[in-house]
Amino acid sequence: MIESIKKAFGAYSKTPFPFVWASLLCVFLLIVCVLAAVGLFLIYFMLLSAFEQELVLDAIPTMVVAGVIVLLFLFFANGLNAALIMAYRKALAKEKISVARFFSYAVDRAPEMSGIMVVREFILLLLIGPFLAIYIYFLQEYEFMDILFGTYALFMIFAAHVVFKPAFVLAGGYGTDIFNSLKLTIDFLRRKHIFFIGLYILFALVWLLNFVPFVQIATLFFAYPVVYAAMIVIIENSVKIREV
Repeated sequence: MIESIKKAFGAYSKTPFPFVWASLLCVFLLIVCVLAAVGLFLIYFMLLSAFEQELVLDAIPTMVVAGVIVLLFLFFANGLNAALIMAYRKALAKEKISVARFFSYAVDRAPEMSGIMVVREFILLLLIGPFLAIYIYFLQEYEFMDILFGTYALFMIFAAHVVFKPAFVLAGGYGTDIFNSLKLTIDFLRRKHIFFIGLYILFALVWLLNFVPFVQIATLFFAYPVVYAAMIVIIENSVKIREV
């Protein structure tokens, strides 16, 4: 873990611009995706106005449209995550990614990244869903059960994100398909699970700091690239990857 961080920090300190550039591209394109999602909803609102229909947020058509827009946003956001991983990996080799390459790679890898996300969320549903039903129908009235269930749910969410993060890194950074990404993830976690958990906790803290005003400037363009690059390094050094 420490060696991976040292290598990532060394690469960043020698040539920081490719890392900063990758973060800038991701932030810019993510903002574009957000604006596009808002634009799609505004189009729906204008269509309702054209047909003299009132916008009701809890109406089924509105919920369906909102759901489709959210799914489209998540699809492209997953693609941007893949492109960001690839750009950080190239930055470790002192290579800078063009805007066109970043965008095209994001579009190409979005299906695989979204597929891994679907698998992760399905497993989370299996792990949390039954307990949620038991809590709602049988245990909701008991004291401290909400805290107990909330703690369990948070632990399961964190554990699932730890387990599936290497799959996202492999699919995004090396172009592996869903099956091979998950297969290599199992192989990696068998060897480096303790070290990766520690690294992922650090990554989670840095990710949360990305939402703190002013602090996010340092995390987005320094801490986040270094920690993400460290995850790439530890995975690359632990399993044999056949790059696509």
